[in-house]
Amino acid sequence: MIKHFYKLLLPIFILISIKGYTQSLPMYSQYMYNMTNINPAYAGYRGVPSLAFVWREQWAGLPGAPTTKSITYDASNEDKHIGFGVQLYDDRYVNVIRRTGLNLYYNLKFPVSEKGVISMGLKGGFYNDLKLLTEVNTGAIASYDLAYAVNLNKIVPLAGAGIYYNDDKFYMGFSAPDVIVFSNVHNYKSDSSLYQVNDIHYFFTAGYSFHVNEELSIKPSILLKAVSGAPLELDMNTNLWLKNIIGLGFSYRTSESYLAMVEVQVTPQLRFGYSYDMPFKLPNSNELFLRIEVGKSFPNNKSYKIF
Repeated sequence: MIKHFYKLLLPIFILISIKGYTQSLPMYSQYMYNMTNINPAYAGYRGVPSLAFVWREQWAGLPGAPTTKSITYDASNEDKHIGFGVQLYDDRYVNVIRRTGLNLYYNLKFPVSEKGVISMGLKGGFYNDLKLLTEVNTGAIASYDLAYAVNLNKIVPLAGAGIYYNDDKFYMGFSAPDVIVFSNVHNYKSDSSLYQVNDIHYFFTAGYSFHVNEELSIKPSILLKAVSGAPLELDMNTNLWLKNIIGLGFSYRTSESYLAMVEVQVTPQLRFGYSYDMPFKLPNSNELFLRIEVGKSFPNNKSYKIF
């Protein structure tokens, strides 16, 4: 029943996506373990070269549901004053909208106290915006609806910025990862291309690590998301770490879902994570996370690995 209903609404969903996708960035449930995705000032935070992989299946089982895959490399220079990184990602929606992109990250870090560091970062990149509109099955309206007459395939440049503070127990960040995004809008009447600046997404993050004893640490965090034309969305998270080896987490995303996650620090250089989202009105979502730290930390490391 749900599948048939979804097929009925598919053309409407795609039209809304074409107009409104620029108001929606990929969603990550385990953001606290790889915040380069939402804040360019985070790159190099861990103090060692790091590879992070994310594979997210949104609304599993629903035909054409969104999927996101990304791989991120970030590191810092020897004196920890510069962080940098690169990311490749692929987003797909309803098997029609595909976006494959590259992001570059660069930031400067400034010690502000014995343990506190402020980082200010920039992001630049682009993505290939592909919309296979001619593959949409719209039935009898297909021959009359010009919106499905041609495919769209454009390169879209983008940029972003962020600021991040951390010490050995607390972190806080504010970012706008897509400050400038020019998306192509096809003008069917004149058959020409126009460019428009998209709505800006704002992210605020904060977290704290309570060291209870040698066996247990409690690490709450929040993520506040804001964009023009949409209500504020808040993720409230709590992670319990046992001997800094196994992490068990629970999250609530306002008006959207409950989330559960588990993290395993397999070795000092290897971490595996899994999150299970339980939306109120849609099928569940799955997210896999893998981080590999390569090389060794430089002497006098000023990065504090809260998460």
